[in-house]
Amino acid sequence: MGSKVCKARRYFPGPPIQLSPNSAPMKELPVPVLPFDRHGFECNDQSCERLLARMWELHLTACTENVRGVVGSIPATSAIKSNDNEAILKLAAALGLGFDCATPGEIYKVLKLGVHPKSIIFASPIKMPEWMAYAKKSGITHTVFDSSSELKRIKQNWPDARTLIRIRVDSESVYQLGEKFGCDFETEAIPLLNEAAELKIKVVGVAFHVGSVCNSTDSHAAGIRNARSLFDYEASQGREMKIVDIGGGFLSEKTKDIDKVSQLINTSLEEFFPDKNVKIIAEPGRYVCDSSMTLYCSINSVKRIKKDNEYINMIYLNDGIYGTLQFAESWQTVSKFQKQESTNTEEVREKTILWGYSLDSTDRVMKDLTVLLPRCSPLDWLVFPIRGAYSIVFCSTFGCFQQPQIRPVVSKELWLKIKDSRAYQGSEFVESPDISEPFSSSIPPFVTTTSYIESTASLPL
Repeated sequence: MGSKVCKARRYFPGPPIQLSPNSAPMKELPVPVLPFDRHGFECNDQSCERLLARMWELHLTACTENVRGVVGSIPATSAIKSNDNEAILKLAAALGLGFDCATPGEIYKVLKLGVHPKSIIFASPIKMPEWMAYAKKSGITHTVFDSSSELKRIKQNWPDARTLIRIRVDSESVYQLGEKFGCDFETEAIPLLNEAAELKIKVVGVAFHVGSVCNSTDSHAAGIRNARSLFDYEASQGREMKIVDIGGGFLSEKTKDIDKVSQLINTSLEEFFPDKNVKIIAEPGRYVCDSSMTLYCSINSVKRIKKDNEYINMIYLNDGIYGTLQFAESWQTVSKFQKQESTNTEEVREKTILWGYSLDSTDRVMKDLTVLLPRCSPLDWLVFPIRGAYSIVFCSTFGCFQQPQIRPVVSKELWLKIKDSRAYQGSEFVESPDISEPFSSSIPPFVTTTSYIESTASLPL
């Protein structure tokens, strides 16, 4: 599907780890043995404690396939804001990808893996002076701007930076970025380029981002066309640009039109940027990691209510909008987990409301979607596939709920190709692990003391 995207860009070498384009697809992994199969409950006459509230399965091989699919031979710059899990960052480093960082915290997280600072673009158009000082001291050379005020800050705090002008591109995206970031191509771009020249700030390229989950197939093509115009203007002024950053916004793997987007990007690049000396980079985030992660979530409680003359099941999850389920997209689904020994008998699906674990009345998952599920009990688990992007990164500590646990898995073929990378320290993956062993408890440790603070708030027995 995605193999058509930007294929065979002749002026870019492929990633250092080559995967055969004719290789068989990754084998379907078996349904994981979740801890509740054997160890999910510790029961006695007084209590029944579930050891695990939720867990994520991260398929690193799927990330690799998605990188190949969406950008082909174009060097990918991993937009780590979509998922900054260390396993994904190490994989990106091992594959030789660049990194799109938006904060000093993201820069630090990447640099401590051993990534070269020249592989990082500080892609925030609005940066505090302290942020620029940190990036400069860390050895990062490239950043972006979209306003006169940002140019002045760069002049004062990072005058030797190599910059890209970020332009706004109209699109039909679920999450629009144009109102917040990017200068107007028609009225602002050329004045900003001239101001940068007056301030002696080096502008080396054009960047744009069509917005997250872009549903318009021609938006990237429009951005590439406008970038060409700015390249030509700079050339007319005796100034040279070398980089086009086409950003992210690529449709999720499970949505349609990705082939059309791929074809338009290919055609536009060949038409407007045939020069071998112009470097094209992309910043896929959601596309790369969205389908690589699956959430397995246990059920806290179940209620059955009657509303508007129909019965509705209400499921109380051990996750929610304050956890990893803040966003639910139209292509994302949820299903009842079926154990390996379960029969294939299809259960009747009924209208269901999914509530999060907090006491907030707005903590409702997938509230804008019609959820149909079989009847469940607190012994059941729900499965949320395609949840790798913008999920774990939004997980908060509201209610002092524990962070989710993640189990990365990788194919042996891929591991043999990346294990010698400096990103990895020793043997970080175990072949044929004993997955029947339980995770550590999601319940905090008990506090034991005989000396308490005196209080008049003690409740009567």
